[in-house]
Formats: sequence, C-alpha cells, structure tokens
Amino acid sequence: MNSQFMQEASEACFNGCCSSPFSSHSDSQKQEEFEFSLITSGASFLTRDIKFTSQDSLPPLRTSFYDLITAFPDYLQTTQADHLRSTEYQNLSPSSRHVFGQQQPLFSYSQFRQISESDSNPPLITLSCKTASSGEEMLSFSSQETRFQSMMRKRIMGFMNLDESEYHMILTQDRCSAFKIVAELYSFKTNPNLLTVYNYEDEAVQEMIRISEKKGIKPESAEFSWPSTEVHSEKLRRKIVKSKRRSKEDKRGLFVFPLQSKVTGASYSYSWMSLAHEYKWHVLLDTSALGSKDMETLGLSLFRPDFLISSFTEVLGQEDDRPSGFGCLFVKKSSSQALTQEPKLITNPANLTVVKAAVIENDEITLGDHEDHKASTSATEIVEKEEEDKAMIEFRGLDHADSLGLILLSRRSKSLILWLVRALMSLQHPGSHQTEMPLVRIYGPKTPKQSRGPSVSFNIFDWQGEKVDPLMVEMLAEREKIGLRCVYLQKIRIGNKRRSDDEVRGGQRQNLSLRVSVVSVGLGFMTSFDDVFRVWGFVSRFLDADFVEKEKWRKKALEKEKKQMTA
Repeated sequence: MNSQFMQEASEACFNGCCSSPFSSHSDSQKQEEFEFSLITSGASFLTRDIKFTSQDSLPPLRTSFYDLITAFPDYLQTTQADHLRSTEYQNLSPSSRHVFGQQQPLFSYSQFRQISESDSNPPLITLSCKTASSGEEMLSFSSQETRFQSMMRKRIMGFMNLDESEYHMILTQDRCSAFKIVAELYSFKTNPNLLTVYNYEDEAVQEMIRISEKKGIKPESAEFSWPSTEVHSEKLRRKIVKSKRRSKEDKRGLFVFPLQSKVTGASYSYSWMSLAHEYKWHVLLDTSALGSKDMETLGLSLFRPDFLISSFTEVLGQEDDRPSGFGCLFVKKSSSQALTQEPKLITNPANLTVVKAAVIENDEITLGDHEDHKASTSATEIVEKEEEDKAMIEFRGLDHADSLGLILLSRRSKSLILWLVRALMSLQHPGSHQTEMPLVRIYGPKTPKQSRGPSVSFNIFDWQGEKVDPLMVEMLAEREKIGLRCVYLQKIRIGNKRRSDDEVRGGQRQNLSLRVSVVSVGLGFMTSFDDVFRVWGFVSRFLDADFVEKEKWRKKALEKEKKQMTA
C-alpha cells in the first residue's frame, strides 16, 4: 500500500467521510478523539456483531483499511514501516512469496541488491561452520573474534538488550542447532530434569527432548487449557517447585520458556522465570516468538536467564528456499559451567557445529586480516579505519527496527492482529442465522483485553461442521503465496466434564493430553495491512461449499496418483 494511499486514508478518516461495515464511531466525532488513542480504543469495533457469508460480501481493501484506522487511529503513525517495506524490502512485493512470522532481518533486501548487482560478485557475508568437541572448545570459538565479528556481536547484543560483559554469543546454523547444542552440553547428569512450556509441537524443542531422553532424562511439559491455550498455572508451579521436602539447594535442571506462543499468541508471565530461578533451575529463554523490539520490554536486570536463543534472517540475501540466516545462542558467563558436559556423554558430535561469519571487501581481504597491522598504525588511523568498516557494512535491518522503535512496532502489530482476529470471527456460513455456524474457530486470546503476541491459530469448518484439513489449507495458501502453515497444538487438557470435543475429534489422547492440528499465521517485522487483508480474503473462499468440495476432490486425486506412482 503506497504512501499516497495512506495519506488519502488518513484525510478521509479524519474528515469523517469514510464508511465501513465494521466501524463503531459516528461521523460526528471530532479528529482529536482519534489522535494518540490507546490500542483499546478499538474494543467496540472488535465486538460488533457483523457477519459476512460469502467472499463477494467482503468490503474492499480501501473500506477495510478505513475501518482499521477508525478503530486504531495510532496505526497511521506507523506509515514509516510501509515506506521502508516498499524501498528496502522489495522481496515482499505482492508478486513474491509473502514472509510472515517473527523474523528479524540483519540486513535489508535492497542492501544486498546494491552490493551484489550480479551473480559474479562475492556475497557480503560468508558463513563457515566449525565443529567443537566440548563445551570449553565451543566457548573458546566465540572468544576468538576478528574485528568484524566483534562489531557484529556488539550490534546484535545491543539490539537484544544484553550486557556483552555478562553473556557469550555463539552463532549457530539455525535456531534448531542452538537447541541441540544446549541439549548435548547441558549437565543433565547433575541436573536431571527438563521442563518445557510449549503449547505446540516445535521441531527445535522436540530435538532437545529426543537428545535428553537418550541421556536418560524423562522430560516434562506444562499443560494448557482449551480453547484459550492458557497454561495450567497451578500444575506448572507444582512441576517447578517439586516436593516441598526437597531443599532449595538441590539442583533441578533446565527450564525452557518462551514468553509467548509462536502459534496461538498466548502470553506467559515473566514471574515463571523468577520462580524457576528461586528453585535452582537453569532458565533457557526462547525469544523466537517475540517481536523485533520486544527485548526492550524485558527487565533483564531482574530476569537474567542462563541461556537465550534467538535467530536472524536474510543474512545472505537469498531469494530461494535455502537457509539465509543463523541462530544465536547467548550463554550467561556465570552459568557457562552448566555446558561442560563430558565428551563421552555427547550423543552426536555433529550437533556441536557453530558458525563463523566474515565480511568480504572489494579486494577480497577480510576485516580480520587488518588486525595484524594494528600495532603499526596510529590511534587516528585506527579510528578512521573503524569508521570506514562501519560505513561499508551496515546492519540495516536492525537499524530499521531501531528507527521504528518499540512503541510504534507494538502498536502496529497489535492493530493488525486484532483486526485479523475480528475479521476471521466475522465469517459465517450462509443460512445459519438461527443456529450460528462460524467458518473459523480461533484458539488462544480473542479480545483486546487479553495480552497476546502477533500470531493466531484457528481451524476452518465447512457448512456441515467438519474441520477442513489444515494441511490442505496450507497447500492452497501456498498456491496463493500466503504464509499459512499447519501446526499441532499439544499438551491440551480437557476438563473432567468434557472428555470429548468436535474440535479435537481424532486427536491423540495420552493421559488425557490431546494433540490438535490447526492453521497458524504469524505477523512479522514488515507485515502490512495488505497481507492480513489477503489472509482474510483467502479464508473467506471456504464459505463457498463448491470450492471446498472441489479442493477436497482434487486433494484425494493427487494422493491417489502419488500412491500409484510409488507402488
């Protein structure tokens, strides 16, 4: 959506001439009532009982955008993000693959295109892998830095709001690799417990669980209610505290904790980290579900996790499906002894692979090579060279997030995700006015009063009340270049009075713990209103019974053809 249209929308809304099927404000309200309002100003908009029964009945993009800014006028203060997207992240154009999710680019797409105008030019950054044999060797790798690596570490740790004198930073191949490293090196022998807080199946966490089980550990998990997906607080507290007869000095193990669910958007209290530390757990904070500047909200002076895991994308500027980023493992220096696992207890040495980053200059000399000449240069020359290096390599993705700031990015993501939740809830099957048959059922927080992250999980149900296969939804969305994915909620507990539910029919029951397939979408650093509107329009297609039946038939035909080819 271009800046001219944003300006037109602003004038139209504030002049009171726009009309929307969602709007709850009258045309007579004055402009100053909209300005600098809080996000909760959209509460009446979100609770209006307006239903749409076909894709054709949906309001157009402009009308829907007017509705967004009527409910959330502060969104108009975030137009700088739309400008940055159009000028620096052209890979997110409507004709390209849409990137959703909490992804933070280290560099911008435009930055790479400017530097690498042809395929013959070397990449801006080169990544090389090294395999460590022990925790001590891995930590020593992180301390052996070139000047560029030191500059990159300081920039990333500053962005993450971490004290570089208190934490080591280790680059890994991806987020999953960081989890594997902790699982391989953590001292489970003396701290024989693993407790995780994930309401969905996460590949990285599953790898950690598999490695710990090979070491003889019996992992435990928090449990979650349905359909709010909130954590069962009392049960989690009991797992952290364990038996009262045990001394607080007894070592407990590793507590793996995300502040938000990357699938449902459910938020969890910071106090769980404090409670875990109080009872002698080591805390691993997974920041992958947090927004670009959310680390600024962490009171790290009060909550000092022993380990943090994060990831950065678009490091190599690749446009295909190959990995284009790396993971980051931060280890609190005072807790590093917990990663000194005996080499003979490592299940797979390949899991201890770390990454080294180097920058390429035009003369193909890395910045690290200049270190040899430091002794023979004056202080003035060193400063000049450092300024030249900084000019050559900008961390423009981080700079963009810093320029937008925490408040603006938070307002933007909350406005978009709340609008999307309300829009999805407004879709209803035709002919179901007496007995309500919503197209979409949402799991997790639904109202502005509930704290939530920038993601939402839901399922689509046909006119007969049968759940549409989330894998089929993902496939159809991919065809339209829309970032929806099929994921599985887990550790879901149904109360004693409700042992079954249509929404979880077919789920795997293990000790009353259910596994539910859902559709999930996450909003990221550069998500725009156009993106969430496209999601709404795509989901509304399932109001057409013929469309659903045709796609079901096509899916069965493809599966049959695949079986015949493999037979």
